Amino acid sequence: MKKVLGMVVLLAMVAMFVVPAFADEATDNQAQAWFNQMFQNKKAWVDQAVKDGRLTTEQGKLYNEHFDQMYKFHQENGYTCPMGGPGGGMGYGRGFGSGMGNGPGYNAQQ
Repeated sequence: MKKVLGMVVLLAMVAMFVVPAFADEATDNQAQAWFNQMFQNKKAWVDQAVKDGRLTTEQGKLYNEHFDQMYKFHQENGYTCPMGGPGGGMGYGRGFGSGMGNGPGYNAQQ
């Protein structure tokens, strides 16, 4: 009986570590796909804005260089939002910005 209980406990412990590892990989793949689509859309918007004359060629080049830098950053550091996701900071319960993030947020009192 103790051997069976020991095996059940061992299998449960293995499952606790193996299942989240697979889930984390799937989340990373979804995040990477989302970032790839986002950067493609941003570059397409810049190209169209240059074509329509809303941006100069130099401005379009600078935007695309920035997007390339950010894409490389996320390739090296993971496909997550820095500072924990949405929100503009600690808004002290007033106006926008009561989420988690960097800074006091929009419309927050210092």
